[in-house]
Amino acid sequence: MSYRDPRHVRPRRTQIILPTWATYLLMAVFVLAVVGLGYLTFNSVKKLVSSAPVGPDIGPLPDGSGDGASATQSAVPGAANATWTGGRVTILLLGIDQRMTEEGPWRTDTMILLTVDPDNRRGGMLSIPRDLWIEIPDHNVYDRINTAHFRGDAENYPGGGGPALAMKAVQQNFGVQVRHYVRVNFYAFVQAVDHLGCVPITVTETIDDPQYPAMEGPGFEPFYIEAGDHCMDGETLLKYARTRATFGGDFDRAKRQQQVIYAVRNHVLSTNRLTTLLTQAPQIYSTLQAGVNTNFSVEQLIELAQLAAEIPAENICSAVVDGNYIEETPTLADGSQVLIPSRDKVRQLAMDIYNGTGQCAPGAENTEELREQAAAEHAAVNVLNGTQQEGLATETGNMLAAMGINVISVGNADRFDYTQTIIYNYTGKSYTARYLAQLLGIPETAIVTASGASGLFDIQVVLGNDYH
Repeated sequence: MSYRDPRHVRPRRTQIILPTWATYLLMAVFVLAVVGLGYLTFNSVKKLVSSAPVGPDIGPLPDGSGDGASATQSAVPGAANATWTGGRVTILLLGIDQRMTEEGPWRTDTMILLTVDPDNRRGGMLSIPRDLWIEIPDHNVYDRINTAHFRGDAENYPGGGGPALAMKAVQQNFGVQVRHYVRVNFYAFVQAVDHLGCVPITVTETIDDPQYPAMEGPGFEPFYIEAGDHCMDGETLLKYARTRATFGGDFDRAKRQQQVIYAVRNHVLSTNRLTTLLTQAPQIYSTLQAGVNTNFSVEQLIELAQLAAEIPAENICSAVVDGNYIEETPTLADGSQVLIPSRDKVRQLAMDIYNGTGQCAPGAENTEELREQAAAEHAAVNVLNGTQQEGLATETGNMLAAMGINVISVGNADRFDYTQTIIYNYTGKSYTARYLAQLLGIPETAIVTASGASGLFDIQVVLGNDYH
């Protein structure tokens, strides 16, 4: 969770104040596939890509079905008609903390589990905190989950080293089969984003991180960015996705990384950049190849990217293993803290994302149960119009009121060019915030825990151009 002072409302309206490749690894498949950046990067450059063999089957899925690992291995299909021919695919995105001045192996700075269901045109992503305390497979030892990759590379773990052990660690603890991975370092992420020029994204709170670690060597590269709309280059976007200098620490960071995924995806697809970027594919890959490693074939990447680009945003379920899934946070002998997960809850969350059940079922958050939970909170809500669409706040407020939301007032935001809708939760009314997100058709990453409210309301919403 993150806290901030309100900066969104025009001073004269004092009663109205008002939303993850996870970092670089996001650059992998959800920017490589879902976003289409991999599509543009790898298409027509088969000879440039060196893919490792597909990893071994590391256990059956909970339902006993296969993972759809084998796509057509024939000639590289054309961009216009590439179609994913395998079944469901589940991928582990690994962002490693590799630095040019240091020798490996490296820990994973970020881990995101992705799954794509081609039959139902649905996708999901689950952010895994690096301090999650788990049993490392085949080692009879407990450690942070981010050390699995380090151990695997250091020991040349059978089946693919670091990625193989990381995939097995996720399967063993989350209960879903993972046979594919994409591993990306800092530099590949920065370079890939820079090929887009910049990526529009809304910063939901001012971030001041004087101890952001330097890319190379010891020391810091202080990072500061004001709340508001920005168009970020690769280096800035990396810092935004990696910083932990907000109240919720790693949990906030995981949400920002997912926000980055959506932002890059929306930018590439909304600006019709694919055709132009495809013509630059050889040059793009020549700059990225040293920082990207995967066991996908080129054919699979192209087909998967085509499929992922066709999945509507509302069919992508995203979640974070946050405090709701943690049993305790003990302090180790060295003074650091770890996160002990509630195994049953974590596995259920993974299965919900994998199977499209529970909170990931179509319309699940609009169930009577969630509505009743929101109603029990008696949250007071303000709605602000951050777009140029006249009357949007009033229209939306009336709709929300009809759905049982206690809308106490509506009005205009401080400006009318918000790109993303943001839900500010000032008093911990989480069910209402989630209910609002679903009623508005926006991801829960748009919810931000905030401070500094006037006391007249619990939640405020600023409507952006992503709300229709």
